[in-house]
Amino acid sequence: MAIGKIKPNIDRLEKTRDVESLINALKFNDCNIRKEAAAALKKIGDDRALFPLIDVLEYKEWHEYYAVMGSVRETAAEALGVLRDRRAVEPLIKALNDKDEEVRWKAAWALGNIGDMRAVDPLIYLLHDKRWAVRRFAASALGKIGDERAVDSLIEALSDDEWHVRKYAADALGKIGDERAIESLMDALNDEDNDVRWKAVVALGKMKNVAVEPLIDLLRNEDWHIRGRAAEALGRIGDKRAVKPLINILVGWTKDRNKYVRGRAAEALGKIGDEEALKPLTHALDDPYIYVRVKVEEALKEMENTTQILTYDDGEISFDYPGSWEVISTANKKKIVKGNSANGNITFSINKNTNVGDLTSKEVADTIRDVFIIQNSTILSETEFRAEGIDVYTIIGENVNDIAPTKITVISFKIDDLLYYLWFSGGHESFERAKEDIDLIIDNFRVYI
Repeated sequence: MAIGKIKPNIDRLEKTRDVESLINALKFNDCNIRKEAAAALKKIGDDRALFPLIDVLEYKEWHEYYAVMGSVRETAAEALGVLRDRRAVEPLIKALNDKDEEVRWKAAWALGNIGDMRAVDPLIYLLHDKRWAVRRFAASALGKIGDERAVDSLIEALSDDEWHVRKYAADALGKIGDERAIESLMDALNDEDNDVRWKAVVALGKMKNVAVEPLIDLLRNEDWHIRGRAAEALGRIGDKRAVKPLINILVGWTKDRNKYVRGRAAEALGKIGDEEALKPLTHALDDPYIYVRVKVEEALKEMENTTQILTYDDGEISFDYPGSWEVISTANKKKIVKGNSANGNITFSINKNTNVGDLTSKEVADTIRDVFIIQNSTILSETEFRAEGIDVYTIIGENVNDIAPTKITVISFKIDDLLYYLWFSGGHESFERAKEDIDLIIDNFRVYI
């Protein structure tokens, strides 16, 4: 049964990585030493310990009289899982029938870590173990192995009385990715436990193409919780088929009545990153609920790095602008370009004057300043500078007589006897939101001389 009289120093043996001495300690007459030796071998992970650990894992009748031997066997199971040697598969499968609950679930964990197909059927059987911890690790192991034979049993496990089991069954089904699980995973979106619901969302997100249409259908489900989780799953999948349905529940007369769902829709659109969503998202910045507005702002920021930058170039002038803005060339000789931001809250135009002669940009600005006065607008600041041989003059003002004060920014560029000036107008908050867009247009404005 046991050998050894001098108590080994397990800590020292572990630090010096004395594998042979630790293997010998697995048969020491003090069972606690055996447990510590198995734990040390687990940390070291040396293949030389494989067969000694297999021997320790096997239940023997005399173990019945030493409760600690259960801990020795479970630690040996863990150590074998760390080694990931397929020669341990059959002994670990045998250990799935151990009397000790922890030995069974640690053997299940080890088999999942090794990933050998021989373990699939025994692990499926283990989903009916009387202890929920064992069922939970059996589900998790089946997910790691990824064999489709487990799908039906894992679907059944989604109805387990214990939420831990349902959670890892959903997780496993997501890893396997079999479309037979879609309907059951969608049902799990309404599970009473938040962790189970979240794992169902993640699992559906891994299903990609096969889950998109069923999830889109769920966006009109009577339960707002399910609508929100469907939107979340669609965001994780990232399929552009979901863009229009998500837009429809975010803005317009079809928008969802629940702020949580609208927020999840905004979040999903940000993850998908399709430019078609830019204008609706910008409109949603006016949503009455701060939760939605915050989610919209986050989505827009997420899309900033992927937003397409377009270039306007008519051979006379050129500038870059965000793909979400509308830019139109006109036949008007004075107002040559007009446009607006994604939601129309900011309008802008590029104007041309051919009769400025020898006037400086500052003198020309006097004319623009007169327009401010005529419109009862207040000038807040004026700046003059020269860039790349061009006189530039900037005027910023606001119309305080409007119900909502309007901010106006005018940037004039004088080149010889030509004057071009960019005119932006909109609400203060809109200006703040669109600052980077406006700067993009101004900074990249060029005139071909």
